[in-house]
Amino acid sequence: MGIFQRLKHDVKAGLATLRHGTAQAAIRALEETELLRIRLDIRKFDQQLEELYRDVGERAVHLREAGEPVERVLYDAEIDRLVKEIQGLKDAREKLESEITEIRSER
Repeated sequence: MGIFQRLKHDVKAGLATLRHGTAQAAIRALEETELLRIRLDIRKFDQQLEELYRDVGERAVHLREAGEPVERVLYDAEIDRLVKEIQGLKDAREKLESEITEIRSER
Protein backbone atom coordinates (compact mmCIF):
# COMPACT_ATOMS: atom_id res chain seq x y z
CA MET A 1 0.00 0.00 0.00
CA GLY A 2 1.38 3.36 -1.01
CA ILE A 3 1.73 6.28 1.27
CA PHE A 4 -1.19 8.10 -0.36
CA GLN A 5 -3.45 5.10 -0.02
CA ARG A 6 -2.49 4.73 3.61
CA LEU A 7 -3.07 8.44 4.20
CA LYS A 8 -6.44 8.24 2.43
CA HIS A 9 -7.40 5.24 4.57
CA ASP A 10 -6.34 7.00 7.77
CA VAL A 11 -8.33 10.13 6.87
CA LYS A 12 -11.43 8.04 6.15
CA ALA A 13 -11.03 6.17 9.42
CA GLY A 14 -10.56 9.46 11.27
CA LEU A 15 -13.70 10.93 9.71
CA ALA A 16 -15.69 7.82 10.60
CA THR A 17 -14.50 8.08 14.21
CA LEU A 18 -15.34 11.79 14.26
CA ARG A 19 -18.86 11.13 12.89
CA HIS A 20 -19.42 8.42 15.47
CA GLY A 21 -18.23 10.65 18.29
CA THR A 22 -20.41 13.51 17.07
CA ALA A 23 -23.45 11.23 16.88
CA GLN A 24 -22.79 9.96 20.41
CA ALA A 25 -22.47 13.53 21.70
CA ALA A 26 -25.75 14.50 20.01
CA ILE A 27 -27.54 11.48 21.50
CA ARG A 28 -26.18 12.34 24.93
CA ALA A 29 -27.32 15.96 24.56
CA LEU A 30 -30.81 14.81 23.57
CA GLU A 31 -30.95 12.50 26.59
CA GLU A 32 -29.88 15.29 28.93
CA THR A 33 -32.44 17.65 27.39
CA GLU A 34 -35.18 15.06 27.89
CA LEU A 35 -34.08 14.49 31.50
CA LEU A 36 -34.19 18.23 32.13
CA ARG A 37 -37.70 18.47 30.65
CA ILE A 38 -38.88 15.60 32.84
CA ARG A 39 -37.34 17.15 35.96
CA LEU A 40 -39.11 20.43 35.21
CA ASP A 41 -42.41 18.57 34.81
CA ILE A 42 -41.81 16.84 38.14
CA ARG A 43 -41.23 20.22 39.80
CA LYS A 44 -44.52 21.48 38.32
CA PHE A 45 -46.29 18.44 39.73
CA ASP A 46 -44.67 19.05 43.11
CA GLN A 47 -45.92 22.65 43.12
CA GLN A 48 -49.42 21.53 42.16
CA LEU A 49 -49.34 18.90 44.90
CA GLU A 50 -48.34 21.50 47.48
CA GLU A 51 -51.26 23.69 46.42
CA LEU A 52 -53.70 20.78 46.60
CA TYR A 53 -52.45 19.71 50.03
CA ARG A 54 -52.90 23.28 51.21
CA ASP A 55 -56.41 23.38 49.73
CA VAL A 56 -57.35 20.13 51.49
CA GLY A 57 -56.05 21.46 54.79
CA GLU A 58 -57.80 24.79 54.42
CA ARG A 59 -61.09 23.05 53.53
CA ALA A 60 -60.80 20.69 56.50
CA VAL A 61 -60.03 23.51 58.93
CA HIS A 62 -62.86 25.62 57.51
CA LEU A 63 -65.36 22.78 57.96
CA ARG A 64 -64.21 22.06 61.54
CA GLU A 65 -64.33 25.75 62.44
CA ALA A 66 -67.87 25.84 61.04
CA GLY A 67 -68.77 23.14 63.56
CA GLU A 68 -68.92 20.20 61.17
CA PRO A 69 -68.28 16.80 62.79
CA VAL A 70 -65.10 14.94 61.89
CA GLU A 71 -67.07 12.40 59.84
CA ARG A 72 -68.47 15.20 57.67
CA VAL A 73 -64.96 16.52 57.13
CA LEU A 74 -63.67 13.08 56.13
CA TYR A 75 -66.47 12.48 53.66
CA ASP A 76 -66.70 16.00 52.23
CA ALA A 77 -67.17 15.93 48.45
CA GLU A 78 -64.67 18.75 47.83
CA ILE A 79 -61.99 17.07 49.93
CA ASP A 80 -62.68 13.79 48.13
CA ARG A 81 -62.26 15.52 44.75
CA LEU A 82 -59.00 17.13 45.84
CA VAL A 83 -57.65 13.82 47.18
CA LYS A 84 -58.44 12.14 43.85
CA GLU A 85 -56.66 14.94 42.02
CA ILE A 86 -53.68 14.52 44.34
CA GLN A 87 -53.55 10.79 43.57
CA GLY A 88 -53.67 11.49 39.84
CA LEU A 89 -50.75 13.91 40.12
CA LYS A 90 -48.78 11.44 42.24
CA ASP A 91 -49.34 8.73 39.62
CA ALA A 92 -48.22 11.06 36.82
CA ARG A 93 -45.15 12.09 38.84
CA GLU A 94 -44.28 8.45 39.47
CA LYS A 95 -44.52 7.75 35.73
CA LEU A 96 -42.08 10.58 35.01
CA GLU A 97 -39.65 9.24 37.61
CA SER A 98 -39.78 5.82 35.94
CA GLU A 99 -39.02 7.52 32.59
CA ILE A 100 -35.91 9.05 34.17
CA THR A 101 -34.84 5.63 35.40
CA GLU A 102 -35.45 4.13 31.97
CA ILE A 103 -33.44 6.82 30.19
CA ARG A 104 -30.53 6.39 32.60
CA SER A 105 -30.56 2.61 32.28
CA GLU A 106 -30.28 2.85 28.47
CA ARG A 107 -26.86 4.50 28.73
